[in-house]
Amino acid sequence: MEKIDDLFTLEAARSKNINDYDPGDFPFITSVEINNGIVGYVEPEEDDKLFDGNQIAISGLGFATVQLAPFLPKGNGGDSITVLTPKKDMSFTELISFVGLFNILHKWRFSYGRKCSISRLRGLKVPHPFPEISNILEGELESLKQASESISSRFS
Repeated sequence: MEKIDDLFTLEAARSKNINDYDPGDFPFITSVEINNGIVGYVEPEEDDKLFDGNQIAISGLGFATVQLAPFLPKGNGGDSITVLTPKKDMSFTELISFVGLFNILHKWRFSYGRKCSISRLRGLKVPHPFPEISNILEGELESLKQASESISSRFS
């Protein structure tokens, strides 16, 4: 088991509410658990902190998602997003493995009355490295790819 803050740099989001933005190209991430946390696409303002992607977003309610592309996480109020940036390169399957483990092991710790924050994340532990889960995911992704190619070839 390793502490989350040994694996990731933790940073609080800095942005406004989605209604304060013009429509744009960047996903706006909030505490919703559907659509990978994306509630819309916005154009960030100069003083906002836009994140690069290949990062993990954890909502104020403790739900973790993987964000692969540049994104703007919600930063105002008590339900802001905490962004985790890997201290060492992590593959997609490692990021997904961490998110799955985090949601199973730690989501229950956070609620409307006890929001997730950097200070509450520090010291929480997850099993690491994630080899068994990563291997299972790699196998599942390969199976899906083969099935997709098989279906596609029937319609070509």
